[in-house]
Amino acid sequence: MSKMIAKRFQLQHPVTMIKTLKNGRVAVVDQANSVRFFTVDPIELKDGFKTSLPQNELIFQGADFSSDGKYAALSVKKMGVAVFNAPKKELLYRFKRHEGEVEALKICDRTGYLATGGQDGRTLLWSLRTGRMITTLTPHRDFVTSIDFSLNGRWIATGSYDRRIFVTDISSLGRQTTLVGHRSAVTTLKFISEHRIVSADKDGEIIVWDYWSSKVIKRLKKMIHTVTALTTTPDDRFLFTADKFGLISIYDLTTYELIESRFLQYAKPVKKLCYVQEGDYLVVGLETGEIIFNAPLHARKEMESLIAIGDLEGASKIAEENVLLRYTESYEKLEHFWNDAFETAIKLLEEGKKERAKSLLRPFFVERNKRLMIQQLLNDYSDFEKFKTAVLRKRYPIAYSLASRHTMLQHSRVYMMMENIWKKCFTMAKKLVLQNGRQDKVYGLIKNFRGVPNKSVLIHMLLNEKDRYKLFMKLVVKKDFQAITELAKRYPTIKGLEEYKRIEKIAQALMQKAEMEFEEGHYDETMKLATKLALFSDYKDKADELQEMAELYIRVKESFAQKRYKEVYAMLEKYPFLEEMEMVKKLEYTWQMTLRRAEGFVVKGDTKGLKKLLKPFMILPQKRQLIVTLFKHAYLQQIESIEPSNQQLLLQAIDRYVVLFGVDEAIALWLEEHHIKRHYQNRRTVDIEMIDFKSLPRSIL
Repeated sequence: MSKMIAKRFQLQHPVTMIKTLKNGRVAVVDQANSVRFFTVDPIELKDGFKTSLPQNELIFQGADFSSDGKYAALSVKKMGVAVFNAPKKELLYRFKRHEGEVEALKICDRTGYLATGGQDGRTLLWSLRTGRMITTLTPHRDFVTSIDFSLNGRWIATGSYDRRIFVTDISSLGRQTTLVGHRSAVTTLKFISEHRIVSADKDGEIIVWDYWSSKVIKRLKKMIHTVTALTTTPDDRFLFTADKFGLISIYDLTTYELIESRFLQYAKPVKKLCYVQEGDYLVVGLETGEIIFNAPLHARKEMESLIAIGDLEGASKIAEENVLLRYTESYEKLEHFWNDAFETAIKLLEEGKKERAKSLLRPFFVERNKRLMIQQLLNDYSDFEKFKTAVLRKRYPIAYSLASRHTMLQHSRVYMMMENIWKKCFTMAKKLVLQNGRQDKVYGLIKNFRGVPNKSVLIHMLLNEKDRYKLFMKLVVKKDFQAITELAKRYPTIKGLEEYKRIEKIAQALMQKAEMEFEEGHYDETMKLATKLALFSDYKDKADELQEMAELYIRVKESFAQKRYKEVYAMLEKYPFLEEMEMVKKLEYTWQMTLRRAEGFVVKGDTKGLKKLLKPFMILPQKRQLIVTLFKHAYLQQIESIEPSNQQLLLQAIDRYVVLFGVDEAIALWLEEHHIKRHYQNRRTVDIEMIDFKSLPRSIL
């Protein structure tokens, strides 16, 4: 572990946040709400500032930074949240609308929103630009413990002590899904690529979700204790997780396998993790206040140098000590030497030169997996002469039995020779069957292979089920792929024939071509290929899926081209994966930019300007809820502009708001924040579908 450490720093207080910023710096916040900025080339403490805020004793997400380093949001004990302009070290605003403490907060760079989650189970969205609340999300039944935004800014995920994760479409406030699967409190979560979320809980459970379908993709191998932090490499290939006893594990997010359970280990709990792309640093923040910059990939250069001078044992030793290096190009070079050595060692063993083979493989003995392979190779080849004799004497059942028990023998030239003899004999036998040749000649060609398990079923077919084989070959000549695959389902023996394997390759090539055309946006070509693919019954479901997807994308393109955005959003609501289309991204970008402009009108209470700006979107049912929310806050701004001494006008304005929108959470929170006691016997709500934008007054006063 010490070899990976590039630098370490000791703070006085536990770390509550570590985040990589766009300018190549790393921002760190501690429990005393002090901010520090580190550079990574070289690793140095460059800047920072102390706040006069009380200590943050929270155990979840107590702080966050915008990626450009402009905004810092800090949770403050008994005081809600404070937002700073970090470069100017200037407090911009404070707010507190949660009952109890703020347990989690997160900044969305794409939208400029700040989300806060409280002990009251509520999650509130705020505008960083204006400091005003945007909306409230569906509340949890218990503390909100973790929040994250998707990279495109469209989705927000909130985890809670209630063991649930809510995923909400904040571009419309319409679609929401609930992920249920954790058996204990969710402690941390993160959006990753390909519409996935990875989440962890107090029992060490780690789950990867598909948040579009609300399904569990994979439950990863558990950690022993509560997961306190997680992070991924920038390409989302590797997941690092930490627990409260200082253990850090690595998972491969392409295979969902645990790579190393004890990649790093510390004597004290890990509070935060962060992976820095510049320099490939894994930054660890401990409960003791220590910050460690680990460089897990920096040994690549040393490994390459050792390979260059032929010290393969030294290079292998480095790879054995650091499992992450096995996924680098440097390790691929080492693997090339290993493969050459392995093939040469097999030839030497065939020649009886065991000591030379051992000497050739010795440099790789330091790697555990390769050591096991080498031991198996040497053990298996102890029976090589017996195996070779069986092959030369045409005692193939004995030879195949030996090769089945000693699998390394299957790499030998003798095994390859035996397989070629089988293929040649079986091919000749098949021709004889098709030519209605004599049974005894067919038998004579393949008799030596009788008793070999995977050959016997094929031999039985040729000798006893000739009509079935002839039918199969007629279908092959006709290229009736649908009938071929149906026949193979009824008689699985057919799948062992080379002709069938070639047909399988045709189907696989078709599928790959169709998927490639789909990825490149050639949907008409995708549909043509999917039609052909559907002829292979084993691939019909995949073909139908590609066909349906291609048709859907074509409909979106047509609707977009004709500016029928209502149809586009309706399809997007039903099929969230459409957000990956470039035209949908452009449409959403336009909407997000409109929302940013709308915030300016909201702050001024300018409902006239708001109406004019949002008019093109008012016909979209998917945007109605968020548009109504913007008008609500514009009216609340008008109410705020009333002089406190004018109580009569203030209460009249509040009553008018209630007539328009009912007693909703927005007015309830506003009254609570401004300490205004206003009781409504009938807590009436108004259906947003019934609100007529045209009839909304310019002023509520």
